[in-house]
Amino acid sequence: MIRHLCKLVWNRKRANALTAFQIFISFLIVFITASIAVDKASNYRRPLGFSYENRWVVDFLRDRELPSAGEVEAPSRRQVYQALESFDWIESVASVSGSAIPYGSSRSISTIDEQPADYGAFSDEFHEVFDLDLVSGRWFSEEDAVLDWEPLVITQPLSEALFGREDPIGQQIEWKGGKGNARVVGVVSDYRRRGEFSDPDFFVLARLEDDAYVHFLVKVRPGTPLAAQEQIDRRLEAMAPGYRAEITTLEEDRAASFKLSLIPLFAAGVVSVLVLGMVALSLSGVLWQRTTLRIEEIGLRRALGGSAASIYAQLTGEMLVVASIGVIAGLLVIVQFPLLELLKYTSGIYALSLAFAALVIYGLVVVCSLYPGRLACRIQPVEALHHE
Repeated sequence: MIRHLCKLVWNRKRANALTAFQIFISFLIVFITASIAVDKASNYRRPLGFSYENRWVVDFLRDRELPSAGEVEAPSRRQVYQALESFDWIESVASVSGSAIPYGSSRSISTIDEQPADYGAFSDEFHEVFDLDLVSGRWFSEEDAVLDWEPLVITQPLSEALFGREDPIGQQIEWKGGKGNARVVGVVSDYRRRGEFSDPDFFVLARLEDDAYVHFLVKVRPGTPLAAQEQIDRRLEAMAPGYRAEITTLEEDRAASFKLSLIPLFAAGVVSVLVLGMVALSLSGVLWQRTTLRIEEIGLRRALGGSAASIYAQLTGEMLVVASIGVIAGLLVIVQFPLLELLKYTSGIYALSLAFAALVIYGLVVVCSLYPGRLACRIQPVEALHHE
């Protein structure tokens, strides 16, 4: 049966070439869309490593040029801490560098034992404010300020990449992001600061220097209204005229990160729907035309005892063979992606995306053949005699 269908497709190779090319293009587009969706879903299921509910970000920035340099000094980090902790609805306060702020846009990359990794600086209070999952070791403390080496906390995936199953606590490492002489004092499960949809990255958590520029992070009590931000703004501006406070919630930053991360998936989805719609119209038109042009053939088969089901199976089978040609051609192109590093996905994502794309294409062919196949099944032998 398959050999017979291949002969029929070959006999109409010119007419089938365009259809196969359309399916080839649509298969590639559906695969890319599916791979993006599967990758995003896979990343979303991974642990985030910190809590974002009821957390606010407070930035203390210079608002305007002061009359003279040094007339108004910016308050120290400890003064801002005390001002923020004076509010009853603020449970705790921490601070981080710009490359460590959750859902932030800035990024710092360095190498740790020749392994590329993101890094950021964190205050001693950050562990409790954001409920980090400390797997082993300890977090930073004030005693670390007098050490002649730099303490580091790393994520568990980075620990496994550097040390395997060995205990990383106390291991001396070469880190180009700081003093160079550094040791691991703790391991956290993960810290995916760029959000749930971000790709897995190694992360190094360093201790924040006292004179570093920071972003303040506060943990507020559940149910605290956003109107309370005005009280923070007034309190901080009163401490230093010429400075202003910018306050956002991590829920807002998370929503903005979601929108930015899903833009490629949304764009690919729109293109896929449009392409599949055009292919569906083309397939329906081709099948309807073939049914009209082959009335004599179909009528003769019915006269010789051919069933309506067998005729429908033949018409659908021909289109499935044409679709297979487009799918196989697309598969030959897709297997080159890992070699060219165009799409850096795991083998599981590739396999699942290929299966989904093939299922969509074959399902589209079957659905588009329903109405033309029904018309073919209703052709009677007497119609072939009167057809011109």
